[in-house]
Amino acid sequence: MYKLLMLLYWLSAFLTLAGFYGMNSLGEPVKNDDFGGGNGNPTLVIPFFLMPFILYFLYGTIELSMRATSRWYSPKGIWTGIAISFIYVAVSSAYTLKKAKDFRIYIVETKDAFDNPKDFSLFTIFSNHIFFNPLTFGLLVVGCFLIGSVWSLIRQAPEK
Repeated sequence: MYKLLMLLYWLSAFLTLAGFYGMNSLGEPVKNDDFGGGNGNPTLVIPFFLMPFILYFLYGTIELSMRATSRWYSPKGIWTGIAISFIYVAVSSAYTLKKAKDFRIYIVETKDAFDNPKDFSLFTIFSNHIFFNPLTFGLLVVGCFLIGSVWSLIRQAPEK
């Protein structure tokens, strides 16, 4: 049973990674025309169909990191891992949001039909390359590790 679950986990990991790279490549170029990204973001169909695999990958990564940290690290080592993971999550989230805000300003500068950066949301068909790349995939995995490490500490805490 364990081998079957691990096979399903690695299949889910592969499909999640493929979904990230597929969505990265399916963005629209920013041109000076009237296309404002209407009809939403059609590339979101990919995670819609991959959602069971994505959720299994997320839960599996959290579960495996919880088991690995409780087995291989002391509580001090777990706290160090939590601190490093938290720093990575905070820095990469801030960097991604900064890039998205700068890209929104770039869209307004490029397209004559728009004059306010708030006319565009941060997550559009133009910004898929910002939100679906190796940095944000790493953010997803490290975030799962962070949750799994906290879960490991909670499980190791003495009961009162």
